[in-house]
Amino acid sequence: MKNKAYKWIVGLLAGSLLISPLLPVEVEAASQAAPSLSINGGTAQGGEVEIRGGRTYIAVQAASERLGFRVDYNRGSKLVTLLRPDTMLKMTLGRAEADIDGKRVKIGAAAFVENGQVYVPVQALASALKSKSGWKAEAKTVTLSDPGRYVIHSEGGQTVWVSFAKGDVYSLEAGAPKKLAGANVSGLDWGTVDVRALGSGSYLLSVGREYVASSQTVHNRFQFVVQKGKVTKQAHYRYSGMYNTDVFGPKTLPAQRAYVSDGRTVQVVGAGGRAAADYDLAKLTKQTGPFIVESVTADYLLVRAFDTLQPTVIDLNTGRSSLLYKTLLGQSERAEWDEVTTDVGERVLLQSRLRFVKQEGNRLDFTYKKIASGPDQFGREFKVSYTLKPS
Repeated sequence: MKNKAYKWIVGLLAGSLLISPLLPVEVEAASQAAPSLSINGGTAQGGEVEIRGGRTYIAVQAASERLGFRVDYNRGSKLVTLLRPDTMLKMTLGRAEADIDGKRVKIGAAAFVENGQVYVPVQALASALKSKSGWKAEAKTVTLSDPGRYVIHSEGGQTVWVSFAKGDVYSLEAGAPKKLAGANVSGLDWGTVDVRALGSGSYLLSVGREYVASSQTVHNRFQFVVQKGKVTKQAHYRYSGMYNTDVFGPKTLPAQRAYVSDGRTVQVVGAGGRAAADYDLAKLTKQTGPFIVESVTADYLLVRAFDTLQPTVIDLNTGRSSLLYKTLLGQSERAEWDEVTTDVGERVLLQSRLRFVKQEGNRLDFTYKKIASGPDQFGREFKVSYTLKPS
């Protein structure tokens, strides 16, 4: 079956925006009705941006989300502190000056509180970032570039930063950012950051991105197990092909175990970051890797080999591996799939493959679409189920 041509449009969030410098940031009076702030191409607006006296201010929550700052506000002293690995900015409400990395700087604009939100001058952020800011009159937009391209994530008492400009990773240790030796995400120009606490000061850090380039979906993910500020385990996974998680991946997932995977092994991580199990996927499935790992639970693994993208269940209670289309479909349908199962460039076939829907007890439910020709057959969706052996 021939591949069908199609195009996907990709929007890249990362990258610096070159603009004409203009400090302080002053907005023309006629443009104050609907201001917006562009940070490396992403736009903050609405309640995130305020204009006062011709100057632009941003809410500190937006500064955290868009610039990777850890924010602390002391109501008693009215001191707001914005911290990230390359800079620290402190401002006292009502004072038109800032403390940037320990140096007092005149700003000409003061931080303030409105509707429970703390706002700081964009000029102060530009100074702290040693960056450029400016005004685009046609778009009624204040622009700010962030050379470090930091993202912050906090969860379970752990805080981490990732610089997508340098690939460096930092952890908050004793109130200060500490660079994690051995952790690097170079080659990943943007992405999401996730932290899963494992107890006893340890956590699993995942940094990754799924995007489309040249009609191929790219999965690029770095994982690190961190114990007491040190990387003890890591894995890098990369896939490029037709598999798109939103289209072909599980519709819902049961509780997932913490794990790291390079596409060839799955290493389950237990409490305190200790190794809990190690699975060689090629050995278990008798297939050629690498693999897309869709689900890791206490009872089973659900994976797809790159060369077929057909789902396989590995029952951890028995060690049994089942290539599902051979196990769950009838003989005539298996024969149809045997002829085309290695065609991983045909989107219609990929969308027809078995897809995990849900788990109820020991039963795993999947849906698929018929590929056999004939009246009322091709494209019809059916449900099949796989039953795990009880533990």
